Amino acid sequence: MKIPKILPAIITFLLFFLSCSSKTFDDHIIFTNATIWDGYSLTMQPNSALLTYEGRIIDIIDMNDPDFPEGAITVDLENRFVVPGLINAHGHVGMAKGLQTGTAAHTVENVKEQLALYARYGITTVVSLGDEPQAAFDVRDNTDFASEGLARLFMSGPVLSPSTPEEAVNAVGNLMQQHPDWVKIRVDDGLGTREKMLPEVYAAVIEASHSHGVPLAAHIVTLEDAKGIVEFNGDLIAHSVRDMPVDREFIDMMLDSDVCITPTLTREVSVYIYSERPAFFDDPFFLSGADPEILEQLTDPEIQQRYTGRAANYFREALPLAKANMMALHNAGIRVALGTDSGPPARFHGYFEHLEMEMMQNAGMNPIEILTSATRYAAECMNLDDDIGTLEPGKWADFVVLNENPFDDIQNLRNIHRVYIGGNAIQQVASQY
Repeated sequence: MKIPKILPAIITFLLFFLSCSSKTFDDHIIFTNATIWDGYSLTMQPNSALLTYEGRIIDIIDMNDPDFPEGAITVDLENRFVVPGLINAHGHVGMAKGLQTGTAAHTVENVKEQLALYARYGITTVVSLGDEPQAAFDVRDNTDFASEGLARLFMSGPVLSPSTPEEAVNAVGNLMQQHPDWVKIRVDDGLGTREKMLPEVYAAVIEASHSHGVPLAAHIVTLEDAKGIVEFNGDLIAHSVRDMPVDREFIDMMLDSDVCITPTLTREVSVYIYSERPAFFDDPFFLSGADPEILEQLTDPEIQQRYTGRAANYFREALPLAKANMMALHNAGIRVALGTDSGPPARFHGYFEHLEMEMMQNAGMNPIEILTSATRYAAECMNLDDDIGTLEPGKWADFVVLNENPFDDIQNLRNIHRVYIGGNAIQQVASQY
C-alpha cells in the first residue's frame, strides 16, 4: 500500500506535541536570529527562529516569544536571511558528463555529483524532465538526499515519441514500470528536421498518463502547439512560446485549466552563447562549481562553431519574444515556475538557475515574484507542495541561508552562507564572494 505523502508530517507533529507535553526540546534543532521568508507571505519575518524536528519544520517563532523553546540544539544564524530551498521545475540529470552524452554519463556517481552541485547552489530539489538513465531512477529510489547532501530528485524517464494513439498507450504503459513522477513529450518539429507529434497522438499520451495518475509535461515552441496541449489537458507547458505573442485565447485557456509554465530562458541562451567566450566565465559564483576543463573546451574555436547556424540564430532572435510572453502570462495571473532545462551539455547545473532568475528580473519580475516562482509555485506546479516549497509546519526543512536580503535584488541569492536539506547542512557551498 502506498503511504500518503502527508503521513510523515502527521507523525512529526504527534511526536512534537508529545515533546511539548513534557516541556523538552532536547532533540529539536532551532535556527535562531534570522530574518525568515516562509514562501507565501509578502514580507519577511525579522528577529525570528526556525524550529525543526527530525528534518522537518515545526514552526517559525519570534525571538521574543515568552514561550520560546528552551533546551533545543541551537544554530545561531547571526542576523542572516532564510528562504525556502529553491526548486528547478524543469532540469535534467544524468544526461551528460561535461560535453559528452552516452553511457559514460549514465552512472550513479555522475547523477549524485550533479545533484550535489545543484544543492551547493541552493537548488534543493530538481524535477528532471526527460531522458534520464536507469541510474537516475536508482538514485531517486535508494537515496537519503538529506544525509548525502543531494538535491531531491523527481523525474519523468524517457521522452515519449509515439506515432499513433495505439503506440501512445503502449509507450505510457511501458514507462509506468519505472514509476515516473511525470510523463514528458516533445511537440516540436525541431525547426523542420523531424515530424511533429500529431494532436491525436499527444491527446492519447495525455489520457493514458492520466489513467495512471501521472501528470504530463510538453516541450513546445509554437503557440498553436501550446494551445493543443492545454486543450487536451496537459499539465505543464515546459518552455516559453517562441514563435508569436501569446493571445487572449491562450491566456484564458491557461487560466481555466490552471496550467503552469516553465520559461527556460537559459535554454535559449545555451544554444548560441558559446559562439564566443561568455562573460559569466569570469563570474566567481559560476567558477566555484565549474570544471575548468569544460570551460577550456568551450573556448576552442572548433567547438564554438557548433553554437552558430540556423538554430542558434532562431533562438537568439526568439529570446526577447520568449521573455515578453513569459511576462504576459505572469501578469495575467498564470503561475510561472522556475525552470531552466539545465543538464544537457554546457547547461550548467545550479548556476543556470541563478542566471534564469536574473533574466526573469531583467524581464520585469520583481524579487518576491521570482522567489515565489522558484519555491511555492514550483512545488505546486510539480505536485510537490505536500513536502517542500514553503517553510510551513510539517514540510521538510530545506532552506537557504543568505548574507544579503534577496527581496532587494534577486542576485543576492548568490551570496550563500549555507544550504540545508532536511535540516542537514551542506558544508561546501557556492558563494558569490
